[in-house]
Parts: sequence; structure tokens; C-alpha cells
Amino acid sequence: MPQQTYIFLGPQGCGKGTQLKLLADRLKALDPGRDILQPAMGNMLRELAASGSYTGSLLSPILAQGGLVEYAVSVSAFGHYLMERMRGNEHVLIDGFPRTMEQATLIDSFMRFYKRESPTVIRIEIPDEEALKRLMSRGRSDDKPESIRARLAWSRAAEKELEVWFKANAAYRFVEIDGMGTIDETQAKICAAIGLA
Repeated sequence: MPQQTYIFLGPQGCGKGTQLKLLADRLKALDPGRDILQPAMGNMLRELAASGSYTGSLLSPILAQGGLVEYAVSVSAFGHYLMERMRGNEHVLIDGFPRTMEQATLIDSFMRFYKRESPTVIRIEIPDEEALKRLMSRGRSDDKPESIRARLAWSRAAEKELEVWFKANAAYRFVEIDGMGTIDETQAKICAAIGLA
């Protein structure tokens, strides 16, 4: 099996993180000798916010309010992760990045630099009300109804641009998955769509 690159997109609450972990397990079973990198932007930013650094102190209130993190910080976190961990033959599963066209340009640059051939973009779709319900059940401090609705409204517009861009870019494969089933049903749809069923 050649090295695989999967980029997960979709509204918050659609299950990107859960589905990414299940796909990583599937890849481990199919290709046990290969490492898997799983850069998750949300986790990286939360770790940075809790680090006690000056950068973290500026980042914490932005995350608490569900705001958009400055391009320089998100790009630096993502780039640092790859530069520290890439060895050249890993599967790479990316969660929560890109979220803007600026970030899409950057990730495209990383894909070319690291010679990642035919990355697959997996977009998981659920309605906004389902996203709100799922996010409220998590109980995180930044998951308040008004901040969730604001994030969803912003992300819908941004992801439409990303979808158009990825679909028009012949270097990428784009698949859209209905995320309204159970976790296992959604995973089965993903594996079928990318040829790992």
C-alpha cells in the first residue's frame, strides 16, 4: 500500500476526529509497518493555550470565545508539527486544517514539498442543528449556543470556498460523506468511498 494522505473537513460536531481515529486504526491493520501522523489543529492549539507561554496566554481567550485564530499561529503550529515528525513514508491524516483559503494554499505547499501524491479530502456533512446538538453535549467551555452558531456560519462560508478549490485542483481527490448515521455507519461510508472497505 502506498503512503496515504487524508484531509478531513466538515462542520464542528460532524465527527471528524472520531472518524480520523477509526481510519487510522484501519490503516494500521492494513499496513502495520508504517507510521501514521495525525495533526489535529484543535488539539495543537489547545495544548499551546495551556502551555503557560506568552503565546498561549494570548491564544486562550480566543479559543474560549470560539474565535478564529490568527493565520500566523495556526500555520506555525501545523508547520512545526510536520517538520518535527515527518520522516518521508508515513500515512498522514489531517483534522481541522485548512479552514481558510490562505491555509489551503499553505497545505498545498506542504503537500508538494513533502511529495504527498493524490491527497484525499474527506468532507463529512451534517445539518447545523445536528452539529449544535452534538457540540452542546460535549460540555466544553467554548461550546455555547451563540458561539457555536457563529462558528458554524463562518465555517459554512469558508468551507464552500475550500470545496470549490479542492474540487478544481486535479492534485486532490474530493469525497463527501453523509455523517448522519452511527459512527460505524459513517466509517463504513468513508472506507467504501476511499477504497479501503
